[in-house]
Amino acid sequence: MIRAVPADHQNTPISVTELTARIKQMLEIGFGKIQITGEISRLTRPSSGHLYFTIKDAHAAISAVIWRSTAMRYKNVVQEGGEFIFTGHISVYEPRGTYQLVISRVETAGAGKLAAEFERRKQLYAELGYFDASRKQAIPSLPNHIGIVTSPTAAAFEDVKKVLATRPAWLELTLAPALVQGSSAPAAIASALNKMSTMASPPQVILLVRGGGSMEDLWCFNDEAVVKAIVACPIPIITGVGHEIDTTLADFAADLRAATPSNAAELCCPSRDELRQRLPRISSLYGLLQQRLNQKNRDQRTLQQRQNMAWQRITDARHHNAVQQSSRLNHALHIQLNKRRAPLRLLEKRLVPLQPIQRLQQQRLLLNHQISALSQQARTEHQQRQIAFNRATLQLKEQKKQIQLKRQKLAVLCGELKELDPSRVLDRGYNMSYSADGHVITQASDLQPGDNMQVRFRDGTVDSKVTSTTRNPI
Repeated sequence: MIRAVPADHQNTPISVTELTARIKQMLEIGFGKIQITGEISRLTRPSSGHLYFTIKDAHAAISAVIWRSTAMRYKNVVQEGGEFIFTGHISVYEPRGTYQLVISRVETAGAGKLAAEFERRKQLYAELGYFDASRKQAIPSLPNHIGIVTSPTAAAFEDVKKVLATRPAWLELTLAPALVQGSSAPAAIASALNKMSTMASPPQVILLVRGGGSMEDLWCFNDEAVVKAIVACPIPIITGVGHEIDTTLADFAADLRAATPSNAAELCCPSRDELRQRLPRISSLYGLLQQRLNQKNRDQRTLQQRQNMAWQRITDARHHNAVQQSSRLNHALHIQLNKRRAPLRLLEKRLVPLQPIQRLQQQRLLLNHQISALSQQARTEHQQRQIAFNRATLQLKEQKKQIQLKRQKLAVLCGELKELDPSRVLDRGYNMSYSADGHVITQASDLQPGDNMQVRFRDGTVDSKVTSTTRNPI
């Protein structure tokens, strides 16, 4: 319970240490065990083996730590960005006045989906009548034969045997081995219950037990095959699955639900001491002693809880101090190393230019630069010459084209000239007339009667004399 400071002390100044101590006490008592869901961010894994990270949701965040002893179990489970269900307690680090969640258990957030499926099945099976109180059988008050359905290698079987060892010696125990985890478990449990009920000498009560685990581990006890087998079994069944906070659908269908496997063994048969209490000769002194013993047990549990909380606070403080001292030592070491490295870096800067390798590298860089410049110049000149060559090639092609055109024109002219060759005219039956002085006669007026003339034919010439001329009328 968290209590406020009394009114008459509110105006009395207190030290920061006292205020922090009060806050620490209130937080650690008020949040001794809590469960929260959120996403992991800023996860760090220092060499110390602890895990530090922030748990956040859409609107808030809180620092968290998993100490090395616990982190060894979850180092492969805890991942950056994952969403989980965290169980732990609030711890305050007094030197800095900060608080964080010290985590003792991590579960995947997928358990929420299983919880929704659990509620769906629970409602369905209730509607089918699997959980009706009218069909539940009474547990025999003093059985002689007890059947046990569980894994023979499970710790729950050993717990049941230890409790039943304190019961009457006449008890007969029969184990029907079955898987109690995984996809094959429902069929195995149903088969074991059926074998128990069909024995020649069946037990008077059956204990269906399994140790604690996550919701995923206990999921087989929510399977319809297991629930149906419990409902159909003619023998009363006591379930003791998981811890006290764990509840399965098999518990609702069973004739009696126990908090743990050990509690199931306790409920199925009274202990020797309880049987002695039922005897008439037991005096009231036993009751008084039992009350005192119970009170002592309660006092012991209270002291144990206080001791555990004090030990937890001391452990948290030691962890915080160890982390702080480690951080300080690392910081001081880095400072000293930096101081020692500074003169060495100055000497290194002075020696670097004097190293032959450094000079060689500089000369190599200069040579590479010159080679690159020459290569660039050669490529530029080659490109320019290539452009000039391409231009000259184009001009040559143009000149060849002009020559071709002129050749074609010349051929046309030659053809026309050949057509005008006189010999070609003579071949067609025409002739040419020349005067005595060798001029070509083109008209009749150029001749007079008595003039001599020469007529040229294709195959020779003929000399003739004009006897008369006749002019065509104009």
